[in-house]
Amino acid sequence: MNMAVAQTPRLAVSPYARRLARERALPLETLRGSGPGGRILAADVLGFVPAAAPVNLPDIVAPSVAAPRIAAFTASVALTALRDLLAALESTGRAFDFDDVLLRAVGRVCGEIPDAAKASDTSVAMELAGRQAVFATVPEMPLTSLHATRLAGLADSRDDAEMPALLSIRLLPASDIRPLMLPLLPGRAMRLAVSVSTAGDHAECLLITDAASVDEVTAAAWLTALKSAIEHPLRLLV
Repeated sequence: MNMAVAQTPRLAVSPYARRLARERALPLETLRGSGPGGRILAADVLGFVPAAAPVNLPDIVAPSVAAPRIAAFTASVALTALRDLLAALESTGRAFDFDDVLLRAVGRVCGEIPDAAKASDTSVAMELAGRQAVFATVPEMPLTSLHATRLAGLADSRDDAEMPALLSIRLLPASDIRPLMLPLLPGRAMRLAVSVSTAGDHAECLLITDAASVDEVTAAAWLTALKSAIEHPLRLLV
């Protein structure tokens, strides 16, 4: 019985190349010959570079960073009534500044809008040149005492930036130009920037809040109450 046996084509390899391949445990089938007719030469064995095995790298997932939720609110506050009241008080020998009334109004509003602050975080920080002065918000404190406390804080060179406070207050120079946004200061959930117009008849207030700490509804109510308190200053004296 005749049987046809299929034979694999014999590779053309030089004897020296065959020996080198055997010493290196290289299958001849993995080599590509550069000699005549595809003959595998010694140079083909010596120059063989095995293909790099694929490396399965673990999936690298970038950590998710929560974007800060910043909200901003503006209000134009009429100062005519306050200006007249301060002039009347000064005529009786009791001189107060707009800063005193602003601190008093902020303290009153913090009492009216308790959701804006935690019980242990009701102080406010006045932004001064290169430092902050923190004042407790005591709605019942007389304006005379608040005025003295504020002046003492201005005279002290201590920086209260590390002390807890609900918000910081920045009084901008009188100008008709006002900022549209300011960054929050570290450790402060809100920042209030107040810019009095050059005519002195109104002030533009910008309230920036960390919405994760003080939600937008509460912040809007807070600024509304502040506007009302300043525009009706007689209520701040009782």
